[in-house]
Amino acid sequence: MVSATPHPPTARAARGSTPPFAHLDDATVAALLDGSADAVTDAVGRAFAAWGRGEAATTQRVRSAASGQMASAMAAVVPPFSGAKVYATNNGVFTFLIALYDAGGALLCTLDGDMVTRLRTPAASALAIRHLAAPDATTAALVGAGRQGWSHIEMLADELPRLSRIAVASLFPDETEALVARANEAGIPAVFAATPPEAVAGADVIVTVTSSATPLFPADAVSDRALICGVGATKYDRCEIDPALVARCAAVVCDDVVGSHTECGDLIAAVAHGSFAWDQAIELHDLLAGNVAVPRAGAAPVLFETQGVALQDVAVAALAYTRFIAHPDPATLVTEPLTTESPTS
Repeated sequence: MVSATPHPPTARAARGSTPPFAHLDDATVAALLDGSADAVTDAVGRAFAAWGRGEAATTQRVRSAASGQMASAMAAVVPPFSGAKVYATNNGVFTFLIALYDAGGALLCTLDGDMVTRLRTPAASALAIRHLAAPDATTAALVGAGRQGWSHIEMLADELPRLSRIAVASLFPDETEALVARANEAGIPAVFAATPPEAVAGADVIVTVTSSATPLFPADAVSDRALICGVGATKYDRCEIDPALVARCAAVVCDDVVGSHTECGDLIAAVAHGSFAWDQAIELHDLLAGNVAVPRAGAAPVLFETQGVALQDVAVAALAYTRFIAHPDPATLVTEPLTTESPTS
């Protein structure tokens, strides 16, 4: 549903001719960005590259918790837009809201954040695949069949044109089987794996999207050709990747090295085990801006760690808003209710 109201007089006067303020719900965002995975990834990639050139900026996430409740917030500037994402967490369920502003500080729109988060999260791993995976990658593994499982299955199919197999494993066989069946119905060559070590064996690209507190597979289960995209260890007490595997990697790239010091459980554990030092971490934005050269997986594994940053949310929100104001009849965008599926942060 789209709701539109005039801007406050001060903003309207400052901007002159201003489109009406709008709230874009998740179904509308989905309609605006349907079939646009490449455009979403490209928008996120441009934002990271701008950050690497000093033309964009993002904050780290801040959290406040009390009485069983948690609230989080983060903000970014992605010229000509800026914005912020705030959300509440209750029993593992996230409720997101994104605000988008123009260069003059006028509020352009607010957006429900579930669909933006669902799209921007795999976009980071897509960028890692484009720049860090072995160039002839054909096999993949997904460990985790929950909130972010399907979006990462779609991403792997989009980013690996010669894909021959995605092995899927999780702690819940029923969820794994359902995800594999859904992928097969879409023409994606997914197969069921009984365990994470079985899934990752021989995989060229590995994506982990769990909330595990202990490593999902031993270091020697992963080949030297593997790019590992660690998505789920978004808190200090989570750990999907064995510290011994981190030590094997030719490079460790992060979506935000500063934020990783407090949020990336995989690297926090590796530092504690003496398997990694923070000065080895490479910023994704430096890679995309051309400030550094990073080897692709092949001679040794490469690890990409993403906790998600506001820069991604603002880039995707801006893409949705730009399409919204260009649409000749926004009221026709939504034809069906959106299936609810709470993503990670």
